[in-house]
Amino acid sequence: MWAYLVTLSVLGGLVLYFGFAGALYYAFYVRRRDQPEAWKIQPKRFLSQKVHRWAMLIAASNLMFGGLLSGSFAYYVLTGGPVALYLQVDDYGWAYTVFSTVVGFVLVEAGAYYVHRLFHNRWLFRKFHRWHHRCVAPTPFTATTIHPVELLFFQASAFLPAIVFPMWAGSFIAILVYVLLFNIMDHSGIEIRHSFPWQSSSRYHDDHHVHFHCNYGQNLMIFDRLHGTLRRQKRRYGVTVFGGKGTPAGEEHDGPPPFVDYS
Repeated sequence: MWAYLVTLSVLGGLVLYFGFAGALYYAFYVRRRDQPEAWKIQPKRFLSQKVHRWAMLIAASNLMFGGLLSGSFAYYVLTGGPVALYLQVDDYGWAYTVFSTVVGFVLVEAGAYYVHRLFHNRWLFRKFHRWHHRCVAPTPFTATTIHPVELLFFQASAFLPAIVFPMWAGSFIAILVYVLLFNIMDHSGIEIRHSFPWQSSSRYHDDHHVHFHCNYGQNLMIFDRLHGTLRRQKRRYGVTVFGGKGTPAGEEHDGPPPFVDYS
């Protein structure tokens, strides 16, 4: 059973990731490569073939490692491991299931924000997270191009809500799939404005790759706004400007400048 769940998780992740990323890549980076000004957030910047091949290899390796972890977690749940997940909606009813799905999504987002911000610590960034930032102009294939140590932290933060907060297992799986698909879009380098009011545009995360130490959120901007790490207008950012808040580009007489609008 364990081998079956791990195999299903690995293959499912690879097919979902490379199928969706491949469709986006073909539609824009292949068919419209000669028109980057019409769709690309950074139209003058493309990854070199060498870096892109490396990024795809790391992404694939992490998907297999992540599938091993996810499949093992599923086995742990199905064999009676102590978790807060429930398998039948009738156990709590539809009203609570919808409510807990929203809360679960916010908890997963909070974990991603704080882990991501942690890895922008000066030492952790240079030791681990710098891998991800080799892709200054990300593509759909670079969403999971991270150091495996960092992957462990992100996976743990994603699993934690399922251990402590009662949530329907179907909702939890849907949240993880949603996060993966929108991470692919937001790493695509393609100008995308999402229809969901809570979901930031793809430029929000693309700016994180350009400016490095800001915009740590995954799907929501609420934690960046709360902590002041959302990129501000007229602030200087860069690979050596740590802390998430940039440095003043000039005098600031009336308090900090406004945040950049990513709606």
